[in-house]
Amino acid sequence: MKRIFIILTTLILSITTGWSQTPSDALRYSYLNMQGTARGTAVGGAMGALGGDFTSLSINPAGVAGYWKSEVMFTPSYLGVNNSSTLNGGPASDESTNSINFSNLGIVFANQTRRGSWKSVALGLGMNKMNNFEQQFFFAGETAGTIVDRFAGRAAGLSPNELDNFEAGLAYDVLALYNPDNDFNYETDFDRAGDNAFTKRQIVKNTGYQNEMVISFGGNYKDKLLIGGTLGIPFISYSSEKQYFEIDEADVISAFNELNYNENLTIEGAGINLKVGAIAKINKSLRVGGAFHSPTFLTLTDRFTTDLSYDFTDAEGNRAETSSSPDGEFEYGLTTPWRAVASGAYIFGKRGFITADVEYSDYGSAKFNLTRNSDAIEDREYQDELNREISETYKGAINIRLGGELALEGFRFRGGVQLLGSPFIDDNSFQTVYSLGAGIRGNKAFLDLAYQINNQEQGYFPYQVEGAPQQDVINQVNRGQIIMTIGFKI
Repeated sequence: MKRIFIILTTLILSITTGWSQTPSDALRYSYLNMQGTARGTAVGGAMGALGGDFTSLSINPAGVAGYWKSEVMFTPSYLGVNNSSTLNGGPASDESTNSINFSNLGIVFANQTRRGSWKSVALGLGMNKMNNFEQQFFFAGETAGTIVDRFAGRAAGLSPNELDNFEAGLAYDVLALYNPDNDFNYETDFDRAGDNAFTKRQIVKNTGYQNEMVISFGGNYKDKLLIGGTLGIPFISYSSEKQYFEIDEADVISAFNELNYNENLTIEGAGINLKVGAIAKINKSLRVGGAFHSPTFLTLTDRFTTDLSYDFTDAEGNRAETSSSPDGEFEYGLTTPWRAVASGAYIFGKRGFITADVEYSDYGSAKFNLTRNSDAIEDREYQDELNREISETYKGAINIRLGGELALEGFRFRGGVQLLGSPFIDDNSFQTVYSLGAGIRGNKAFLDLAYQINNQEQGYFPYQVEGAPQQDVINQVNRGQIIMTIGFKI
């Protein structure tokens, strides 16, 4: 399978606004790995034609009409992530992280009308987790090139008082850049380094979540047609801490000893979307469903800081200089793609079911709005450039989810698989996610367990400089998750 690249580039910061948006930010909030309940996770998330499970409220809201009794449930989960990282094919470095959180909280109020054509109506309120951003990795190796070349490129042609306060300005403050001829063509200690290699290290720690609060309403018409709608209110919290080092252990460059560049970014925001859907009961066994999800309209706020320390040797001896950026903040909008879901399920009486969902989403249609609070021409130009890059990088993709359940009296055994299409234009591969689970169902309560495993390969560039040696980090990521849902009939 081709590599699935999630390009987490270094902060792209404007002198005037402090931009940190990249196409990968749009993908982060568009490429969903919904968890929900343990039952929904165990069958691969293929709940679009079944209903009667809170996960379906974020897939096909007609599923809320499948409830005959009121129900409350909560779903704690454990996530373990293992990363093995290599820099330009060098030795691997391993890092692990784990977290405990909630994948779902919900309550459904169901009412059997017992008269007329509408057999029941239901209202669902709660939360489903759409993404978990927990990840930590570390890489180390000896390669040619330096991040100082990036700083020099951002400084070229600008006077010292025009340099940004987050990258080039810091490099000038700590004397990693200098301008002896006052011609704004900055020099560095690396200008004569050639292809010599020296040590690079970085540790990256990402945390956060993308949760969706759902308010759903649906009805059961003649026990033949279920219809429903969900008002989705996503909440996003994401943070990234990066500590980057370059060290001249072999004394390749006589003036340079070591540098340390740190980046800290937090992103918080909320949004709104609408989902509508229907499920038709063809007969006692066969069900088909369809749903449409509107684009999600997000308002996000970035807060960011950077700092740089530079250790070098000159005529005065060994010196170490440090400089820190001001606190940066930028508010903007992001519209993530619409989705369409087609579903089918076959129910084997009281013995179980098989189910499938096919979902389409055009990741290339995501759009940033960087000008909602700004009239600056620079903001408009960067917004247009960014949205053009999104449309040229990402494409529409199909996600396939398959699952089944076997019922033996009060016990349930489940399994599922997800085939998630690559969002990248030049990649037609699928990422595979496996799951299995079991549960106990009683008249008043139920307990479900699920395990999900997701292995993938990700690409990462700690920095990029046009025409310079590339620093290509490959992360082998193994994500294992244990999910437990406890629920009660009320």
